[in-house]
Amino acid sequence: MAITIDHAKAKEILFAESDAAGIGKFSEISQQWHERVKELGRLCPARKSSTVIAALGTAILAKATDDRVDVYSLLDRGEKAASYSARSLADNVLARHRAQLEIDLGANGTNPLNNTPFIGKTRIDEITGVRNKDGWNYFMQCMEALKALPGSAQARQALRGFISARRRILLAVSDLDPQLGDDLTMKSLENLIREYVKAESEGGRRAQACVSGLLDAVFGSNRVLAGVINDPDRKTPLDVAVSNEDSTFEMAIEVKDKPITDMHVKASIEKTVVDHGTRNLSFLGLSHRQTQRDFSEVLDWAQKRGVKATVILNWSDFLLACRCFAPAQDDIFEGRAFRAIVARLRELGVQPEPLNDLLNQASSTNRF
Repeated sequence: MAITIDHAKAKEILFAESDAAGIGKFSEISQQWHERVKELGRLCPARKSSTVIAALGTAILAKATDDRVDVYSLLDRGEKAASYSARSLADNVLARHRAQLEIDLGANGTNPLNNTPFIGKTRIDEITGVRNKDGWNYFMQCMEALKALPGSAQARQALRGFISARRRILLAVSDLDPQLGDDLTMKSLENLIREYVKAESEGGRRAQACVSGLLDAVFGSNRVLAGVINDPDRKTPLDVAVSNEDSTFEMAIEVKDKPITDMHVKASIEKTVVDHGTRNLSFLGLSHRQTQRDFSEVLDWAQKRGVKATVILNWSDFLLACRCFAPAQDDIFEGRAFRAIVARLRELGVQPEPLNDLLNQASSTNRF
């Protein structure tokens, strides 16, 4: 029978073992796993089978949370004894908190196991044909060693060793000026966002982070929830949602850096209302390939069903709406929004080099 991992418990364990690793609290098991993971990193460097790092970390965290799990499982299947969803655990716990804990997973996106050779597979030990044979063989030795651990207490010590071996600062925080972005105008902020998102999608992460950051500047980051991209178990409506105090959602926004059509809008409205009951929905068609089109028919269809839907087809209009409804504070809106966008980009694990370029561009921009 499949096992459902308690993600809240897994997060608690992850943070506790990170704290223990931070103060150098190591057991013999921790030290052994530190050396194992260092060697695995050497054999599987960035862009050469490095997804195995994320796979191993996920399996260790799973066993540390519930020692009944089959560590080779990738997807939970009811007919498979002790199977669990490694993808869900990787996305919602390990990848989500990776940047905060400064852990390099090898695959540092929001869906770390959605890479070759793991994508589309249900079990790790059924994967064949991996090119980096030395790295894969050593990875499988690590998996066997994990399987042999007698319980969750030992797996937690292994997790501590994993964290210590993979801890590094991928993107320094100290270089972020607390006034960074204050010299941006609305137009220059729009240009920076548009060109950054246009240059590369990163699976939609860039656009989602920019929208989330702009909404943070309006509602506060504690109310803005960004769903994990491509997560079938997503608990929030659409891509970005604004929550109320009673855990309902005030509004939800779908962010598309691909062209949208009226049929796509209609289908998303139906699913969101049925699944979440949210009736204030916006659709941002932010692709540079998006053509201007009349969505009045589908918006009228939504209105007759008690849904307030809005379609926005450019960054300029969305920025203007955010600025209009943002509270007046003792700061500059453009700077507040840019810094919030940077925080979201880091949280979603975008590529560090282009992000550094974005920071440099903002630093060199003068308001006057």
